[in-house]
Amino acid sequence: MSIPHATYDPRRVFRFSLPRFEVGPKVRSGGTYLSGGLFALSYFFLFDAATISSHAKPPPDAPYDVVPVHMSFVDWIPAICSTLGFLITSLLDKSHLSAAFSGDSWGGDGPAAVRARVVLFIGVALMAGGLAGSLTVLILKYIITEYTDYIYYGIMNVAMNGGIMLSAIVLWISQSGSDEYEYQLTV
Repeated sequence: MSIPHATYDPRRVFRFSLPRFEVGPKVRSGGTYLSGGLFALSYFFLFDAATISSHAKPPPDAPYDVVPVHMSFVDWIPAICSTLGFLITSLLDKSHLSAAFSGDSWGGDGPAAVRARVVLFIGVALMAGGLAGSLTVLILKYIITEYTDYIYYGIMNVAMNGGIMLSAIVLWISQSGSDEYEYQLTV
């Protein structure tokens, strides 16, 4: 098999290279703060809906057998998945994603790069699963059963999981510019 082009690398997944964002230290720290603010705002959405849900009462003119809908553990499962995915992707050492630091110098992807990509996939899959789970809870629990008075709980759950994904994207972009935040822990 001949190499089709001089810059072709058979180890690459895409023929085009993805853009690398070069940001300065002030933009990097601002992006980190913005990511933290989005994360906190996302959890505020969920806590607000849970607080309103815990104090929900049926309307005064409703029959006695009407029970208001409350948020249960099912509503919290997508939030747990998204948070775990956020932690996994933010704690991953981004330098291990390339094969240069993987210990394999003769061509293939080394074991460190493969493990880092698997861990990144698991983290992104957890965040995507959390968002899909919150959409599922919104549709199955609040829209199909016609609890339109309580749809705010489902919308805030989706907003929380979307905010965590957006927070992870902002953090990834703001900290992937350089290796300035290389921590050397020595005792």
